[in-house]
Amino acid sequence: MTSPSPFPAPRLHRLTDRQTARIRLYCVPPSGTGSEFFLPWVAAFSELFDLVAVDLPGRGTRAGEPSITDIGWAATGIAEAIATDLTHRPPADGFYAVFGHSFGALLAFEATHRLRSDARTEPDLLGLSAVPPPNRDGLDEHIARNLGSGIAAITDVMGWEEPTDSALTRTVYTPFLADAVALLQHTRQPWPPLRARLSVFGGLDDPMVDPESLPEWSPCTTADTRVHRFPGGHHYLRAQAAEVADRLTGDLLAAYRNPAATGRGPDGPFA
Repeated sequence: MTSPSPFPAPRLHRLTDRQTARIRLYCVPPSGTGSEFFLPWVAAFSELFDLVAVDLPGRGTRAGEPSITDIGWAATGIAEAIATDLTHRPPADGFYAVFGHSFGALLAFEATHRLRSDARTEPDLLGLSAVPPPNRDGLDEHIARNLGSGIAAITDVMGWEEPTDSALTRTVYTPFLADAVALLQHTRQPWPPLRARLSVFGGLDDPMVDPESLPEWSPCTTADTRVHRFPGGHHYLRAQAAEVADRLTGDLLAAYRNPAATGRGPDGPFA
């Protein structure tokens, strides 16, 4: 008898449904949030891009479900969802990318390695935002150091105002606490370098991720790594969604025009 899954599976939510798009971008939101985090990107990306966001249980439209507290399980589920989507709705030129912010960046990184090992596919570009490189202390270290501060530490990390309503507090904080447990339980493992290009993003005043450490992601790939820094703290992306999307667009188009690093040759307008 097959044992039941310990958690509800991650799902994909199509933010756009652009049949003529040339580039598919899978987006993994930060801790405590759902696919709605990336809604501002819909207007920021042209018709050349098809945006698909990950919806984890316990937040957003799935707030009534139990949250996942195991990063490996979540990453495997995300990889399986992306692999299934690529099979059933392959991108026009086979070109796709994965992007994640903060906790979502760690999930994106782990899911990309599982895509390669389990599904024998790898994105052409992996975008990582507000996450320390593997050789540095992870997000879990920041949480562990600030556990004694309780709710104040959570509001600082998330950039939220503390809710005054108890029901709203439960809705807002429960998924974040689940993600914190997942981070604290997670054991990082050494992965072989990817072939995907890396686009690494961060805030110049991020208290959790040293902006000077971002180039240290480069050993994680055999391809090129581009680093982009923006004014702001850990959640700089919220205030500069259009600017980050513009920089990511440039990296994606550069990779699309010159696919040698991943061995794919698109037959499209940028070839």
